[in-house]
Amino acid sequence: MGRPPPSPPNPRRRRWAPAATTTAATILLPFLVAVVVVAEIAFLSRLDLTGNAAAVRHWTTSFYFPSITNPNSSSSSSDYLAGPLSSTTTTAFLLLSDWDACSVGCKFVFAPNKIPDATFDLPRHRETASILRSMESSQYYAENNIDVARRRGYNIIMTTSLSSDVPVGYFSWAEYDIMAPMHPKTEDALAAAFISNCGARNFRLQALEMLEKLNIKIDSYGSCHRNRDGRVDKLQTLRRYKFSLAFENSNEEDYVTEKFFQSLVAGAVPVVVGAPNILDFGPSSRSVLHIKELSDVPSVAKTMKFLASNPNAFNQSVRWKYEGPSDSFKALVDLAAVHSSCRLCIHIATRIHEKEEKTPKFQKRPCKCTDKKGTVYHLYVRERGRFEMESIFLRSEELRLNAFESAITAKFKSLNHTPIWKTKDHKA
Repeated sequence: MGRPPPSPPNPRRRRWAPAATTTAATILLPFLVAVVVVAEIAFLSRLDLTGNAAAVRHWTTSFYFPSITNPNSSSSSSDYLAGPLSSTTTTAFLLLSDWDACSVGCKFVFAPNKIPDATFDLPRHRETASILRSMESSQYYAENNIDVARRRGYNIIMTTSLSSDVPVGYFSWAEYDIMAPMHPKTEDALAAAFISNCGARNFRLQALEMLEKLNIKIDSYGSCHRNRDGRVDKLQTLRRYKFSLAFENSNEEDYVTEKFFQSLVAGAVPVVVGAPNILDFGPSSRSVLHIKELSDVPSVAKTMKFLASNPNAFNQSVRWKYEGPSDSFKALVDLAAVHSSCRLCIHIATRIHEKEEKTPKFQKRPCKCTDKKGTVYHLYVRERGRFEMESIFLRSEELRLNAFESAITAKFKSLNHTPIWKTKDHKA
């Protein structure tokens, strides 16, 4: 992996926007600073900031430094705060980039004679970061559990967990035509199932059997409980059913696979046994039926029968297909607008930059400046999927979320940015 490149002006910018909008309210400076600096990290690692206090503390100490009062009167506070550093970080490449689209120059190579910045294994050199990358459930592979991986010595975790350093989910606009049009529901059976691992570490087969006992007709195309020929195109088959049994092989938070996303593409309402937080992955509040435990099966079966016999009610479950998914769903899937390998490079480059900031040669820039008119705060933001930071400034009387959003919007509009997900070079 290479060190981060210089940060030249980049015409392809994106307006940073938070995942959720809250009412404007006066807030304390430390919280605002934490929100600004960890906005990208929080979005990648979770859909909220709860439980990530350690990350917040780490990043605020990394990018923000003590106040300096009374700058030189010949320059404004914002000019003073944004002035060039007398000592800059190292930006030389170790290896040239293969990806022009990625905002960090890096390369994946087998180079036993070089000391890499990171390796997909436990490293032989102290200065090399170790990466764990897997899309399998930790219930089958315990080493994929974040805490276990940390204890084993891995510095960077890449799993389906949104709490990992670089999440690698199954969702993607490029891979799944999520907004594909609806097709007629022509099958007599209410639901289709494609289950081939009959030894799953959850209750999915028991749930299937209970649904059948409650007179929910299910066409099973997988190895388990097969009653239909499995040699079919899965997606085209799902389109003909009102419901799809998106039963995962384990009930693990954030472990949501193609079973769920293919159901959305097909316009079949997913009936889920799996991630406890599956509703966070739904395109609308009515788009998913969740069997949290076996005792939920009777009520879910009742709902399936009601929706199947009431077209208007069923249409509400798939209304998002016509009106568009929720903002939170779009934000989730947009995570994959930048390839996970590029996001890994950005994460590693950020780690290197943080380390260099702590060296004696790095001039610590103040985060605020007080003049006759009050205090000006210097904040850094970046588009998710980019390495370079942009500066924005807020005065002490503007420490509100709406002012923060307005400043970000104005900044990126001034750059005539193009959102990263609109650039042709980026694929999930």
